[in-house]
Amino acid sequence: MKIRLDRSALAEAVAWAAHVVPSRPTMPALSGLLLTATNNVLTASGFDYETSAKFEVEAEVLEPGSVVVSGRLLSEVSKSLPNLPVEISADDAEAVLLCGASQFGLPALPLDDYPKLPEMPKTQGSVDGALFAEAVGQVAVAAGRDETLPILTGIRLEITNSTLRMVSTDRYRLAVRDIPWRSADPDTELNTHVLVPAKALHDIARSLTKGDQVTIALTATENESSAGIIGFEAGPRQATTRLIDGSFVKYHTIFPSEYTGSAVIERAPLLEAAKRVSLVVERQAPMRMTLSEGRIVLDAGNAVEARGKEAVTAVFDGEEICLAANPGFLLEGLAAINAPFVEFSYTTVSKPAVFTALQEPEGEHDPSYRYLFMPLRTN
Repeated sequence: MKIRLDRSALAEAVAWAAHVVPSRPTMPALSGLLLTATNNVLTASGFDYETSAKFEVEAEVLEPGSVVVSGRLLSEVSKSLPNLPVEISADDAEAVLLCGASQFGLPALPLDDYPKLPEMPKTQGSVDGALFAEAVGQVAVAAGRDETLPILTGIRLEITNSTLRMVSTDRYRLAVRDIPWRSADPDTELNTHVLVPAKALHDIARSLTKGDQVTIALTATENESSAGIIGFEAGPRQATTRLIDGSFVKYHTIFPSEYTGSAVIERAPLLEAAKRVSLVVERQAPMRMTLSEGRIVLDAGNAVEARGKEAVTAVFDGEEICLAANPGFLLEGLAAINAPFVEFSYTTVSKPAVFTALQEPEGEHDPSYRYLFMPLRTN
C-alpha cells in the first residue's frame, strides 16, 4: 500500500476510528486500526467486537492495499506531524509515514487476525445531528451503570414515521426525550424499538455532529426486542454498535397521572444553588427540598456535620412539602434541561417527582423532555 494525503485529513480519520479501540484489548489485533486504500479513498476502521467506527477520506492511492497498525501510536503520530502532505507506504512488516522531515515506522499487526467489520444495516431514516447529540446526552444521564443488569444500561429507541423517542432508567430515575425524525420510506408504517448501549450511543452521538444529518440504520422489527446491530452515519463518519437483547421496563405507568403540587423555578439559579449545597453532603446523605409559597429551599447536613442551606425564588402552587433527593440525581437532571425555566411537579414525599422544561415562567411546559426521580426516604 502506498498513498498520499493531507495531514489534517489523516489525523481526523484516525482520531474517529481510534476512539473505539479498547485500552485493554482481548487480542492484539483489536489494538490496531485497519487502513485500506482503494479507488482514491483511504478508509480508517476500528473495531472491538461491540462497536465499530469507520472514516473515509480522499487520498492519492499509488498502490492499493491494507495494513493494521497500532491505533494509539498512529493517532498520536498523525496529530503531531507538521501540517504538510503525508505519504504512507506499508507492507507486511511495517507502515512508514513520511511528512516533511519527519519519518516514522510503525510495526504492522497480522492482517489476517483482524476481525471482519460489520456491514451497515438498512437505512431507516435521519435526524438533525446537533439535536440528536443533545437528546442522547439528556437521556444518557439516567441510564444504569451496573453491568449485571444490562437492560438498564441501554437507551431504548422508539421509532415511528415522524418521531424518535429515547428512554432510559436505572430504577431510581427515568428520562424521556422526543425529537423529530425523517423516515427513509414515509409511505411505509414504521413502529420499531431497539435497545442501544448508553455509553456507546453517547460516544457516537457526540462525535457525529459535524454532519448536518445523522442517518440511522437498523433492521426494522414490529413491537418486539431485536438483537443485532444499529448503524449511524454523518458525512464521512460511520459507526455501528451491537444492540442489547431483552425487554425494556414498562415505563409509561411510572409517570404520575396527576400531581398534588408544582413549582416553576429559573433553572440556572436553582442548579447553582444545588451545586453549592451539595458540597456539604456526606456519602449517601440526601439533599432536602422544601417547597413553600414563593420559594424552594435546599438544605443538607445537620448540627453535628457540615451543613448548607439556600433559598431560590419560585412560583409555587400547592401545599408546603419537603422532599429528600439524591444530590447527584438532582444536579444531573437540572443540567440536562436546555431551557431557562423548569417546572417541578410532585405528588407525595415517597412518590416520583418530575422536572419538565419551560421557555417562559407562565408558558406551557415542553413535553419533549421529562426527567423523573424517586425521592429518598428519611426519618
